[in-house]
Amino acid sequence: KYCLGCVLKRDTVLLAYGELSLKSKPVRRMLEDRIVKQASLTLRRAGVRKFSVYRKQGRIIVKCEEAEKAAEVLSRLFGIVYAIPAVEVDANLNSIIQAARELAVKEIGEGETFAVRARVVGEHPFRSKDVESAVGAVILEALKDRSVSVNLDNPDKTVYVEVRDSSAYLYTELLDGPGGLPYGSQGRLVCLFSGGIDSPVACWLMMKRGVFVIPLFLDQRPYVGEDYVDRAMKVAKRIRVYAPVKRFPMVVVPFGEFMRLVEKSSEKRLRCILCKRGMYRVASTVAEKERCQGFITGESLGQVASQTTHNLMVIEEAASKPVFRPLIGMDKVETEHLAMRIGTYELSAKSVHGCTLVPKKPSTRARLSKVKRIEEELGLVEAALRCVEGARRLYL
Repeated sequence: KYCLGCVLKRDTVLLAYGELSLKSKPVRRMLEDRIVKQASLTLRRAGVRKFSVYRKQGRIIVKCEEAEKAAEVLSRLFGIVYAIPAVEVDANLNSIIQAARELAVKEIGEGETFAVRARVVGEHPFRSKDVESAVGAVILEALKDRSVSVNLDNPDKTVYVEVRDSSAYLYTELLDGPGGLPYGSQGRLVCLFSGGIDSPVACWLMMKRGVFVIPLFLDQRPYVGEDYVDRAMKVAKRIRVYAPVKRFPMVVVPFGEFMRLVEKSSEKRLRCILCKRGMYRVASTVAEKERCQGFITGESLGQVASQTTHNLMVIEEAASKPVFRPLIGMDKVETEHLAMRIGTYELSAKSVHGCTLVPKKPSTRARLSKVKRIEEELGLVEAALRCVEGARRLYL
């Protein structure tokens, strides 16, 4: 069945997962099936045609003619550790050797070092070490004019061979995936989403943990500029790329009237606390309406005045749903690096007209009794609930 002239045509993508392998068999199968469906949807959205996706002994296998493109697209899929464009041949040693030889001739250059890594799964008349030895010898002979050599510790190129049932897969490239758990497998959460650097990263991290996330944007106009709103929409569309679903919802709530009431307070140092408590109430209510178990924030401990341990306690008292803070122990540089990795940093870092209500010297240790008294005087609890009445649902 082996055709030497066809070997370099990568027509297979291996999807490797990590954490899923620790689950019980029923749970693992359920999560694998979810990845199979999401991989199919992702490929269709990317315009990849004529493909099939199925499970096979610890791998998700994708068969298609555009393996390189498919691997790049699928490397964004949550739950996947590697997306691997590969060549498939029959699982006999002769076919494997011939394919590895041609792959090496194509990809190992003058003076480079190489290693062969083999993994044999199931019953076969050879072991992993047999494959490595035979393939390595053939490559050395085929490339003797290029002065190549073996380096098992730090090779320039690695030829990988996986043997599973009646097929063998050969490859030299692994595209890193995000890992985590399949999207939507761990419930639903709303995410307070401003479009700045922090909230998209917090959103992405919870998506990585398998959460179906609904971004919640609080429209603070006229206290922010039009460019602030525009930035949030652009960043949300970027995050949408990672959601393997047909429809990705976003909720927008008008928050300007609430902020007008906050502006009336003579306690300027408490404005951020009052606003955040209002946002928590809105997020809790929206989470209830959207059948979510809680909401996500981009807060990092001590980053700004409202994020001291004391103020976070005061703010969270207003929430009626659990609050998830994936960035709580991260510093700004770590968050920025993640933003660059997922492609939101350039959009989020754009200078915009931010909130004009932020006081020059915000309180770092607000008194809950005082905050609640101001809320009662200004009717902020009722105002927050009125904001939700104007909510609108978008699909990105």
